[in-house]
Amino acid sequence: SSEELLHAAIRKARFTAASERAISTLRFDKQSGSLQISVNRSAHESLPLDASFGPEGRAEIRFYLIAPATGLAPAPDGRRSRLETQAIQFAADRSSNPFAVEIDLGSGNPQRLVFDPFSSLRLSSAQ
Repeated sequence: SSEELLHAAIRKARFTAASERAISTLRFDKQSGSLQISVNRSAHESLPLDASFGPEGRAEIRFYLIAPATGLAPAPDGRRSRLETQAIQFAADRSSNPFAVEIDLGSGNPQRLVFDPFSSLRLSSAQ
């Protein structure tokens, strides 16, 4: 499924950043209908999604940054963030900015997944 492939792409991007000791980037490419991992702006790996994510399909994957928590305050609700970004970057220590991913299958009811910035664990999801 697209959700399983997204999880795999996040794990690969984190691993690639650590193994290459460089920043890796994960983004969705509508033209190829795939999730793209790059290192230092050079293409590294492409994970194709099904045809509904390609140029003829209506499905999309969008990334959103989440503001970090301040001091001991609770973290902001990642399900509400509207700070869209084209890509998520992972550092060599496998960390990233806090982020959420929206999988929109074109039905008008996208699924939002919020991820932990220090692991590939999903924190929550919202419809």
